[in-house]
Amino acid sequence: MSSRTHYFRIGLFVLIGAILFIGALFAMGLKSYFGQNDIFETCVPGKVENLSVGALVKLRGVTIGKVTSIEFAGTEYPKLGEEMVLIHFGVPKGTVWSAETNNIQAFLDGEAARGLRARVQGQGFLGASILALEYIDPQLYPEEPMPFAPRHYYIPSAPSQINRVLTSLEKSLRHVEDLDLAQLLDRAQNLIDTANKLLVSVNGINFQQLGTNATSLLANANQIDFKNIGTNAGALIVEFRDTNRRLQTTLNGVDLPALGRDTVALEAKVSAAATQLRQLLANVDTGELNGSLGNIRNATDELIVLLHNLEQRPSSVLFSKPPEPVSELEKPPKQ
Repeated sequence: MSSRTHYFRIGLFVLIGAILFIGALFAMGLKSYFGQNDIFETCVPGKVENLSVGALVKLRGVTIGKVTSIEFAGTEYPKLGEEMVLIHFGVPKGTVWSAETNNIQAFLDGEAARGLRARVQGQGFLGASILALEYIDPQLYPEEPMPFAPRHYYIPSAPSQINRVLTSLEKSLRHVEDLDLAQLLDRAQNLIDTANKLLVSVNGINFQQLGTNATSLLANANQIDFKNIGTNAGALIVEFRDTNRRLQTTLNGVDLPALGRDTVALEAKVSAAATQLRQLLANVDTGELNGSLGNIRNATDELIVLLHNLEQRPSSVLFSKPPEPVSELEKPPKQ
């Protein structure tokens, strides 16, 4: 065998090995770097710690693509400035959403209404972060309207779990700082003092006497004739029903419309009488009436004086003047 034939076989072997190696790389996923991808984007408020280009994009835990760029949203949309971080990620065509519909954005809008959100999710404490696409409560994280028209397929975002934890810790620390510890301790001391007073009061209760009184109360209750009380109550109910039935019978026999008409007529007569009395009083001469009443009052006073004199000195009334007084008493004759 010549040396030229030997080198030819070696070169052919190397060439076949290289072809097989390249085919294996394509089979293991290298095809994704050279194939066509659908580009998606999302705007994340806050930080994107440990997220880098090439990070995995997972939908419900299944890898569907990789992050292609991370930059401030103002780079592509000047209105946003540096308030938000814009993340682009690629998904191979013919997979997930592109395999289900041709109008991918309309499909994503429907999924976003159901709660589809993109969030930065950490892998452990020290692991790299990934971009997770999850379905969460849309009322808890409503979709924020964006002041721009997205250039790629857009998915709303939600705060990352780490940012949520840090925000909750900051709020808790802020509430702790606002607490008045001195006042809180004073209230706790007052509560302890009140509890001690309550315990002292409880210790002062004579539970033995209380039990004796309770036993006596139960004994008195046992002596009550509940059967007789029930009988009397039943009789009272029967009597009440009978009274109610009689009252209904009486009311049924009353001509209420006629009674109403009589009442109206009586009211009219009373009003007419009151009008006549008012007119009569208006025609009375008040001055003459007052003079007559004065004369009657004077005559009454003179009559009272006359009666008083008649009671005290009847002779002065009958003889107009009192009798002559007796000078001395006559002595009776001696026998």
